[in-house]
Order: sequence, then structure tokens, then C-alpha cells
Amino acid sequence: MKYFILVCVLAFSKGMFAQVDTKDWVYEYSNGKKYAVHIAQAGNTLWGIHTTYNVPVDDIVAANPGIEKGVKEGYRYLIPLGGADMKVQSGTIVREHVVEKGETAFSIAKKYNSSVDDLLKYNPGIDKGLKVGQVLKVIITPTTETIPPKQADKPAVTAPSITFTDTVLVYEVKTSETLYTISKRFMVPVNELQKFNNLKSSNIKSGDVLRIPLKKENVKQVQIREVQPKEDVRKVDETLIFKSKTKYNIAVLLSFGLNDKSGNSALKNLATEFYMGVELAADSLEKLGFDATIKVIDIPLDSIGIMKVLNTAEMKGMDLIFGPLVPQSADIVGRWCGQQKIRMVCPSACNSSLLKSNPYIYASVTTDMTQQEVLAKYTIDQFKTAQIILINPGNSKDQELFDAYRKRFIELSKKNGNIKLIEAKLSDFTTFIRKSGESVVVFPSRDKGNVISFINSLHKAVGKSPNADVTVLGVKEWGGFDDVSGYYKTKYKITWASSSDLNYSLPDTQTLLRLYRKKFRADMNKAGAHGFDVVYYFTKTLLMKEDVSSEVINAFDLKAVTTGGGYENQSCFILKHEDYQLIRVGVFYE
Repeated sequence: MKYFILVCVLAFSKGMFAQVDTKDWVYEYSNGKKYAVHIAQAGNTLWGIHTTYNVPVDDIVAANPGIEKGVKEGYRYLIPLGGADMKVQSGTIVREHVVEKGETAFSIAKKYNSSVDDLLKYNPGIDKGLKVGQVLKVIITPTTETIPPKQADKPAVTAPSITFTDTVLVYEVKTSETLYTISKRFMVPVNELQKFNNLKSSNIKSGDVLRIPLKKENVKQVQIREVQPKEDVRKVDETLIFKSKTKYNIAVLLSFGLNDKSGNSALKNLATEFYMGVELAADSLEKLGFDATIKVIDIPLDSIGIMKVLNTAEMKGMDLIFGPLVPQSADIVGRWCGQQKIRMVCPSACNSSLLKSNPYIYASVTTDMTQQEVLAKYTIDQFKTAQIILINPGNSKDQELFDAYRKRFIELSKKNGNIKLIEAKLSDFTTFIRKSGESVVVFPSRDKGNVISFINSLHKAVGKSPNADVTVLGVKEWGGFDDVSGYYKTKYKITWASSSDLNYSLPDTQTLLRLYRKKFRADMNKAGAHGFDVVYYFTKTLLMKEDVSSEVINAFDLKAVTTGGGYENQSCFILKHEDYQLIRVGVFYE
């Protein structure tokens, strides 16, 4: 396992952090002032933003209350640059473009999805011709409204007293990283990294150790996160910068089957229970001062009926869409949202193909493959000295689960001392179980018959070795297999990863349960709690641009699956049977 170490040093010169090239900057004009728009990436710090834009720390904090507590990855910060040099409507986003040889007003406008009229309006005289090197102001018009609250809407705060301590981050270079990508992530110029590490060139390779000079805010410890490999670093798409609004329109698409008496009763019940959670979320958001019209729509299951609902002026004016709960329906709505540039949250499992090249989609539920990857990570962390046996289920339905676990385990094993993984079949796995000592048996199968056969074979083998200590790792579907008794589940500490966990003993769950009972005079189930979590979390983070400290039944950690693609939840719970109860071991992240 790799570690990051902060080492205090004496001092750095004032010129240690040079400004970056301004050609990629985007600006926003608000109330007569000009701001640079900064989208934070992992590793960014307040000091780095201060030196990059050469703006006093107090001014940055005054414009972005809360930034002194830590720069949040993916958040949008406005950096004050002084008075605006042109009169435009507050909230207008501008990019300054340097004219290159052969460019025309039309080609420049097309490049930024702007208009020639706007170029002429804000750059008087260009109708007479463009000059190479000339700086033009280009208006960027987002196609959807949203994010984040205007600075003028934020309560006035007194800027805290902030001091900085000089620190050094000792960092090990990973595969495909370059000095440039590391420089951009930690906001330290390449030439300064070269000087600080006595590098004669910018060539580095995987495994090299770099010392990175940083400034640490004394207000709060700087959170250092592992830098992702180059291919995982997503460049911010400026077309996804949304304006804030005073009132939003939200649609919740659920299949109640109100006009279909022969429909799926289970789906109708699920939709109703989810809707009850939506109502509780709406109540909570209203108490926070959030103003929105939330429209719940009974959406049909057939594609023609779905498109009839979507292709209305009302739907095209939505700021955020939740649902549907059925993956096939979600595919149709998701593709439509991508075309209309409206953000959509999938509240249930969705097809991974929907997220490819569609940055408007948010998958709130971790996929089964991600859960197996997290389970592999848990195995590496918790069972380094155990005999680890992975059983191939031997059927195409479960092959993807087996492959996901195996691939992730091998990747992590190489970084953690090459922990051995024994691959076995259902017919011979018992021969690898230690007669004395700890063994971990992983059986990623959703087939009930196979699981019953596995448990019987395991119990027979362990009965001959009373000193054997066996832990079984399975999948969440086992929770519905009544044939696997509580005795077996406890004896073998059967454990799995799950995207959700409704634990009535936790304070947050008890609070929501009381509200649920008061409003509906009924006990809350998993679907209701999930409806609350999904609508409350994504509305608050996407539209209000505020943190949610904790969820009731979920743990959300959204990351882009591919460059330019949608976002998938990468966190889930590890649940283990202990004393005839299913307990929450903790939240783990892929």
C-alpha cells in the first residue's frame, strides 16, 4: 500500500509558485465584477488557487465562504479579479480567445457554441477584420440552467484569519503519469518541480518518488488524495457549468400504472413507496429555503408512451429529472436527457452503456461489478494472512462477477506484497481450505441452487477440520435465500457488499422513521428511505451545490466512469453476519 507523507520544511521563496497560462481561463461577470471560474480537481488547495490567480486569500474566501475548510473536488469557485471591463448581464460566462491564423468570426463563434452577433457586440471593430494575436471576448451560453448559488445569494461572512505552513508531499509516481499531469493536479509549475527534485529533464517513470512543495492552511488540515493515473483524470467540460436560478423545475418519473389495472403490482408498490420518500425529501428541502416545483409523473413502460411524455415543452424545461425505476425505461429517458442536456439521476440499477459519452447521467446505485471490486479491496485490507480461495461459479450469468473480483484482487495484490489468490471450482474448492487457521472462500454466484450446494459442501468439509476458521464472501442476493439458515450465515461469517443498508438502530434512520410515521402513519421500508436519500442528496448537491453530511440508507461517492461520460456511485457497504444479525462493517470505496 502506498502512503502520502507530509514533512515540514523551513520556508520556500515567494516566487516558488508561478502563475499558469491564462489562455484556458473562463470568466463570469456578476454585479459589475469579473471572476475567474475555477473547477477544483483532487489535490487543489486554497494556497494553490491563491498563487495561480494571484488573488489575496481573504478575497477568495469572501467570494467563496467555506473554501477555507478545504477545497472540494468538482466544486465551482469564483475567483474575484476586479471590476468588469464591459457591461453584461450578471451570470454571463465569458472566455477570452486569442485569434490564430486563418480564423474567422464565424469559426470562433461555432467553436464555443456562441454567436457572431455576440462577438460583434462585445468586440467592437472586428467586423473590419481580425488580427492574429487579438484577444476576443466570447460569450458562452449554457444550454441548461443550474449550479451553483450566486455569490450575492450567500450570507455575508467575516473572513477567517488564515495562515499557511510550508509542507512537502512525498509522492510516488504511478503508471502513465507525467510531470505535467502532477503539476496541474497539485498546482505547482513543472519548472519548480524540476528544481525542487533536481531533475535535469521532465522525464519521470512509474515508481519514481517526487517531493512536492505545498502550502497547508492552518484553518484545517489539508486533505491529500491519491492522484489518479492520467487516463482517469477528467478534464472539466465547461459546457457543464450551469447558471443558478431562484426557482427550479424537477420531474420525478415513476410507473404507478394508474391507467393500467393489469400492470405489475410489485412495480406499482415500489413506485408508491419511493414517492413517499420523495415527499419527505421535498419537505426537508423546503425547510432549507429551496424553491422548486417538483412534478411527479406516472410514466408508461412502452417506448412510444415514454417519448410522448418527454417531448413536451414542460419536460424540456426541467432542471433535473429523477427516474424511471425500470432500467429499460431509464435508457430511453437517459438518451433523451443527453440530447436535451438535462441532468438525470437513475435511482435504481441502470445499464452501464447509458453512462458512456453522456455526462448528464448520475447512477446512484453501485453496479454488481463495482460491489465485487470493493469486496476484493476489503479482502486485501482485512485478510492478508489468510488462505484466499476464489471459486469460479461455472455459469455465464455469474462470470462477470467472478471476473470483476479476480481482476481487482490481482491489481491490488501487486501493490500489497503479492497476496496469493487460489482459483478453484465448486467441485474441488474444499481441498484448499486450511485444516487449522484462517481461510476466506469467495463464491460470487447469484444462483440459489449453486449457493445451496456450495454451503453443503463447505459445511461437510469443515466438519472434518474442527480447527478451521472459515469466512465466506458472497453477493447481496444471498440475503433472500431462506434455505441458507442463520446458523450457517453466522458460523461462516457470510459477508457481502451492498449498495444500501437500512439500519433502524442508527440515529439518522430513526429520525427519518419518525417523520415517515407522522406523515404517512406507516412504517418506512427500504424503497421509501431510498427515495428520500436520492432526491435529497442530488437536489442539494447538484442544484443547491451544498454538502450532505450523511445519508440514511446509502453512501454516495460519484465519479465519472470515462472521460466525457456519466457518473457512477463508487461506494457501498460491507455487511457481515455476526451473532445471527447482519451488521454493517463499514463504508468502502472503489
